[in-house]
Amino acid sequence: MYRYLFFCLLFIPFSLRAQNTLYFMDNLPQSMIYNPAFFPNVDSYLGMPALSGVSAQFYNSAFNFNELDFFGNNISDSSFDADKYLNSLGTETQLLAEARISLISLGFRIKEKSFLSFSIDGNSYMVNNSPTDIMYLYADLDEIPRENFPVEINNISMITANYLSIGATYSYRVNENLTLGISPRINFNDLAMETANLSYMVESDVSDGEEDYKQSVSGQFLLGMFTELDPEIVDQGDIELDEGFSLLPDGWEEEAGFGDLLKNKSLSIDLGATYKYENWMFSGSILNIGTSTFKSRNYEVAGDEEYINVKELDKTKFAIPTKIFIGAMHQFSPKWNYGIVVNNTFYKNNYTPSATISLNGYVGKWFSTSASYTAGYKFDNLGIGLRLRFLPGTDLFIVTDNIIQAFNYKNAYRFTAAVGINMLFGMKGIESDIPENNEAPLKQ
Repeated sequence: MYRYLFFCLLFIPFSLRAQNTLYFMDNLPQSMIYNPAFFPNVDSYLGMPALSGVSAQFYNSAFNFNELDFFGNNISDSSFDADKYLNSLGTETQLLAEARISLISLGFRIKEKSFLSFSIDGNSYMVNNSPTDIMYLYADLDEIPRENFPVEINNISMITANYLSIGATYSYRVNENLTLGISPRINFNDLAMETANLSYMVESDVSDGEEDYKQSVSGQFLLGMFTELDPEIVDQGDIELDEGFSLLPDGWEEEAGFGDLLKNKSLSIDLGATYKYENWMFSGSILNIGTSTFKSRNYEVAGDEEYINVKELDKTKFAIPTKIFIGAMHQFSPKWNYGIVVNNTFYKNNYTPSATISLNGYVGKWFSTSASYTAGYKFDNLGIGLRLRFLPGTDLFIVTDNIIQAFNYKNAYRFTAAVGINMLFGMKGIESDIPENNEAPLKQ
């Protein structure tokens, strides 16, 4: 069964988004992703198709690359106590991955009180919880001492969802202090999977004097697909896993079309608000209110290395991560402000909090920047955001919450990055942002 589980995972991009540093950056329409009430300081903008924003994050709660490499390099050493080492890292590890790519985005100001934007995005995320024994999977089986077999990893849980979203964002200034924002989206769900209490086992098998390994996965998982599984195995009871067995029917690649990616639709919504008081702005948002729903082509799959049982379900909902942002920003000069934002991302049965303080502003008319410090469980790092106008009306931006770990990735528990290109029209220059009374302006 493990071959088919891993087959499904091949469709899952291994990356994710969460950029606290980007939250308060000036003249970046992408800040509306984190709070739909943010009002871009431009008349209109166009995100370059497929280049208007790609963001990624990776987080592992128990171990980093160096610790994983140390385990693999020392597992064959008779003096190395693998169980003691794994216990020192904790009993469980949480692996988070999430991605967003903006295929196209555009927006425009409606008079002075409203801003409307549209976007098409690809989204993917994964949450995996498992014992730290999962490090055995990264080791060379020939290097593992015989007394450590069988290697058995129980209680592996994972949920993942991949979907295309089409949405609109509307920001409205209720008065000079309060701005509200809403972003409804239609999500076209393509692939989702949820497992609970999977078990993975590797046994040493000696036959005719030669050593081999028997690997198996047992348990069950829910699966939502953009294409149908082979009807000859669905609702047919237990089916033996013969050589050449496949979950998908012959010729499925030719049968599947673009329309299949749009069959399973669901709704989600983002809400946000900002409130200005003197030179302060307070903000809050809640994102991804909704689920990834499959009304067809969703299945329950159970089995082990000998059999598989596939049942078709009427409707299945897969959780998508809900995010809450709460921020405060103080404009202490016409060009500079500092802010703090607290973010909590809620996954099914899990959550990951973080907090960021940042200094944001302009360095000349064509360049803006943000410097930040982010803290969370098992990670803390300096971040930086840069916006550079490299052509008339065209800006390149690069943002990361982890500038140090970007160069020291082997010791990183968490890494984030975002990059994109925007075309901005009617951007309010620094000079036009300074009121006649010379008081510091606030981010819109």
